[in-house]
Amino acid sequence: MTVTIYHNPKCGTSRNTLALIRNAGVEPTIVEYLTAPPDRDTLKSLIARSGLAVRDAIR
Repeated sequence: MTVTIYHNPKCGTSRNTLALIRNAGVEPTIVEYLTAPPDRDTLKSLIARSGLAVRDAIR
């Protein structure tokens, strides 16, 4: 299983989510989105795969 987390190390929720992933025995690919933001095509793909409306994905 490949897991990628778009992570903000200063955010408690993001840190907790990363810990949950690791506690499940998975070492994810970590993208610090504040220093390496995803491009437009990546965002479109992530939102489409999530099944969320754009407005819901932003929040």
